[in-house]
Amino acid sequence: MKRIFYIFACVFAIAFNGNAQEKTKVVVNGLRVCEFYSREQMYEALGGVPDKIEKSEEFVGEEWFYYGKDVFYWYSNAPYANEKGIYNYFGGCQIYTDRYVIFDSIRVGDPIEKLKTVPGITENHPRKYKDGKCVGGGYIIWYQSEELRKDYIWVTFYYDESAQKIDWIHVFFNNV
Repeated sequence: MKRIFYIFACVFAIAFNGNAQEKTKVVVNGLRVCEFYSREQMYEALGGVPDKIEKSEEFVGEEWFYYGKDVFYWYSNAPYANEKGIYNYFGGCQIYTDRYVIFDSIRVGDPIEKLKTVPGITENHPRKYKDGKCVGGGYIIWYQSEELRKDYIWVTFYYDESAQKIDWIHVFFNNV
């Protein structure tokens, strides 16, 4: 009986933890970072065939999809496939335009105050220089949780200090 209770408790804990993390995963235009997508699914979510595609010289299987200034990372070398047999996954992006939405609500050009509506942990890094240029600006790093902070997914929102608006967004998956 104890064994059955223990197994039930473990299954419940795993399910609860998975559901909690599922709610706060990083989503860009409907695509979840680190989830498996075919090339066609990526194109559909991002607005069609990219303007340009580059293959990484450093990482085998990494491709960069350019939509104007915006860049999306797609990896075709995952060590395992999802239930549909897809080995390709969305690994992050750099967004410079308001064409794409992150967390279903945040875009380039939005006020940085809007980041307070996103569950997770944020760190603000204002930066100001004088003689070395860059007077103003800064960035806010968002982490899903303290546990995933060091080696998982994080999002950096770069902003203009005077306007307090997001200039560009970098979504990064540390797959090392």
